[in-house]
Amino acid sequence: MLGLSEPATRITCMPRRVTPLVGRTAELAELQQLLDGAPERAAVVSGDAGVGKTRLLAELIDRAEQAGVCCLVGHCLDFGDANLPYLPFGEAFGRLAAVEPDLVEQLRSRFGPIGRLLPADAGDQPRPAADADEDAGRLDRAALYDAVLGALEAAAERRPVLLLIEDLHWADQASRDLLGFLLARVRSPRLSLVLTYRSDDLHRRHPLRRALAEWTRLSGVRRVQLAPLTADEVRTLVAGLAPTELGEGELARIVERAAGNAFFAEELLSATQHAGSGDALPAELADLLLIRLDRLSDQARALVRLVAVAGGRLPHELLGEVSGWDPGKLEDTAREAVESHVLEAVGTAGYGFRHALLSEAVYDDLLPGERVRLHTAFARALADRPAGGSAAELAHHARRAHDLPAAFRASVQAGAEAMELAAPQEAMQHYEAALELLPSVPPPANRDWIRLILATAGAAGDAGHPFRSLAIVRDALERPPADLEPEERARLLFAFGYHALNVDSDADAFTATTAALRLVPAEPPSVLRARLDALHAHAAVVIGRDVDGARWAQEAIEMAVQLDRPEVASDARTTLGVIERRAGDPTAAADQFRSAADQAQAAGELGAELRSRYSLGALHYELGELPQALAAFRATADRAQQTGRRWASYGIEARALAGLVQFELGDWDASLATTDIVGQHAPMVAEALLTAVGLAVRAGRGEPSALYVLPRLRPQWERDGMLGVLTAGPTIDLLTAGGDSAAALAVLDDLIGVQTALWQSEWFLGRIRLSALGLAAVAAQALASPARDRPALAERAAGLAEAGRTSASRGLPAGRRLGVEALAWLSRLDAEAARVRWLTGQDPPELAEHVALWQASVDAFGYGHVYEQARSRVRLAEVLRAAGRAAEAAAEADLARTLARRLRAEPLLAELRRLGTAPADRPTESKTELTPRERDVLALLVDGRTNRQVAHQLYISEKTVSVHVSNLLAKLGVRSRAEAAALAHRDGLLDA
Repeated sequence: MLGLSEPATRITCMPRRVTPLVGRTAELAELQQLLDGAPERAAVVSGDAGVGKTRLLAELIDRAEQAGVCCLVGHCLDFGDANLPYLPFGEAFGRLAAVEPDLVEQLRSRFGPIGRLLPADAGDQPRPAADADEDAGRLDRAALYDAVLGALEAAAERRPVLLLIEDLHWADQASRDLLGFLLARVRSPRLSLVLTYRSDDLHRRHPLRRALAEWTRLSGVRRVQLAPLTADEVRTLVAGLAPTELGEGELARIVERAAGNAFFAEELLSATQHAGSGDALPAELADLLLIRLDRLSDQARALVRLVAVAGGRLPHELLGEVSGWDPGKLEDTAREAVESHVLEAVGTAGYGFRHALLSEAVYDDLLPGERVRLHTAFARALADRPAGGSAAELAHHARRAHDLPAAFRASVQAGAEAMELAAPQEAMQHYEAALELLPSVPPPANRDWIRLILATAGAAGDAGHPFRSLAIVRDALERPPADLEPEERARLLFAFGYHALNVDSDADAFTATTAALRLVPAEPPSVLRARLDALHAHAAVVIGRDVDGARWAQEAIEMAVQLDRPEVASDARTTLGVIERRAGDPTAAADQFRSAADQAQAAGELGAELRSRYSLGALHYELGELPQALAAFRATADRAQQTGRRWASYGIEARALAGLVQFELGDWDASLATTDIVGQHAPMVAEALLTAVGLAVRAGRGEPSALYVLPRLRPQWERDGMLGVLTAGPTIDLLTAGGDSAAALAVLDDLIGVQTALWQSEWFLGRIRLSALGLAAVAAQALASPARDRPALAERAAGLAEAGRTSASRGLPAGRRLGVEALAWLSRLDAEAARVRWLTGQDPPELAEHVALWQASVDAFGYGHVYEQARSRVRLAEVLRAAGRAAEAAAEADLARTLARRLRAEPLLAELRRLGTAPADRPTESKTELTPRERDVLALLVDGRTNRQVAHQLYISEKTVSVHVSNLLAKLGVRSRAEAAALAHRDGLLDA
């Protein structure tokens, strides 16, 4: 019996795990069965290069070694025609010799022929039997095979052995023969083999194909095929590797391009992080991909280049037209490319690259002149086809072939076709390409440039790029042609005003529509004038000029009636509904919104329809009717999606507000689902908005990783004020809960500075809520700060409270009233301000006042904002407990705790634990015999409070405090307040 000792070090040369293992659960379980005594003794693992075979084996080796299995690893290497025979076996036995020399000497003495696979001495590298095939007499093949099998089974007698051979596609004939021998004869349940190869390297005539066919017919061998990772698995992999949270756009691009290949995903992520963009294919990855073309004939490489120029997919018929080859030659060449795993059949009539990144690499490798020549051939073929080709394809090839007039015409047509198919993103790209070509196109092709400008801006807005829409129209207004007609300028001004309203540039919109009205007379009536009237009314109302807005809206409606164009009046009716809402008639406003939406839908006026439906949701939200608001917002978002405009301003804002309402109603999982943009290719503005709304749930659940989104969203504050408000609130909550109140207040100060510059005013309604959250951050500081810092904290809190109250009075245009949510936050602001005064001891509120303020906050959020109501309950419980009203405090805390557990709101649960108010249905377990009141006193002593401060905070007399302190010192067996505080820290007397 061999004496096999436990190895002191690993004997494998497998790379250590540097990336998480994602997916592969089923495949790993199959391989694990080999170690668990399955009937099969071997597995052949196949998969494309980079799909994760080596990473899977690393995980298997880790598990095997933890179970006491001896793992031997050998690699096949590509030496061209000069492969060394038995190289992987020499590596496996050689590394075993390096760490287990005594064992190997025993094996050598019993199985002499394996000495040819071992180093001459312990310091040598493994020496394979390089001369074995040169002179069969010098090494008997049968003896060697028997010796290898015998040595492996002998080693397995004391400890199970796992032999792993990687990259069999490079294996020499001798190694393949030896593996065939072992697979046919291994019977020991303590010896297992795992072999891997790249399936994409096995062309039709590859020598491994025949061996695989023979091996897999053996009863003891199982096949394990590694398919590409799913999109979700690639997402998980990239998220685990990225040092910071990626934007959805970057992440989706990596997932799409990697196409399930783990190695490709890692390389693309690295390129994104180091080069600032993941669009450029990393040079190292491109070189690795292009190696696959080396085994193709010149003709097959030419065909592959054609497919790359076509964009990675190409119908067989068009390939024949462009190549000019006869059918036989084309079929033979295509077969070679397919059998070499470079191309694959796509459907029944075309070809495509097996991996999209290979298409990119091949295209990037083309010479400039070669690209132009091939694109010219495609453009000619598409233009000459009787049925015509896709306008988008023709535009692409004509542009790359430098046929600018053809590219311009095709781009305009492609944009129109995309809009008909409700694909505004693609339409925008085609129209913008046409705009770029416009200066190079002679008349009359470029005559109707106004229509192209308006179409481009409209497509950009529908695709969710409102700032781009505005920039396109602004550029046209700033650089008009000399012969621009007044009506044409009015059309541009109308578009500018429309898109300016979508990005909250309200004053600019009003200025633009005012100028446009001067260019289009009211008589005779015209559709353009009616539309201008309606848009001007909208702009007037947004800036608070309701009287003017009503007058212009009425004029628009009357003109639309004269022209028998009811659809033109729909937007004006929505504006009248907004005015009625502000005048205090919500019922009339709701009816107006519904009527306008129905009218706009019947007329096909999608923009007006979405605005009306959105306004109905906003009305319900302002009234605190959250279920009705949710229904209206969801209907708006659904309608936008049905019509291919889901990223348009009203559609995406309705979706975001639906998620916000779900958050307030306590349906947090639904809120996350609503704001989830995974795989949706959202434009930057939409991604930022939905991410900000989803941040509310992540902050409520206390996810520290949610802070990683702030660096991505912060730059967007400069042009989207609401995004800043939505982002800052959850960020302040997260930082406060994490014990960094100073950082939380810094975020608040940063936002105020940005908003003041953006909106030309430091007073805005969102500041009420943000000031309240800032006060909570100051309160957290007060709890952890020494007495000398508390006056400064009280002063900071007073400033925040004053700013919030001023925003409530000056953040609305004259005549408008605060909605239910704003009133609730104003109530919360007053309660938080009183709490800071209480905790700092600076002008502390009386007990009745303090309780009443927090009860008012609880009641104010009762309209449906369950989370903020629960947070107010916890603060109310804190005051009630301090006042000695333990039963009432426990009742409030129980209500908050029930909700917090349902929502998985960890910060709120942590606050309840710190409060120490046990559920009312079970007694509090104390680590000492201290009464609840004595524990409250001790907690304040630990914070360094004087008897007077303790009395103020607990609403009791100083004399009563002295009694409690004396009792505490006696019970704890200490002589001073400092000793009592130290003992409380040491023994965890205050732990909840």
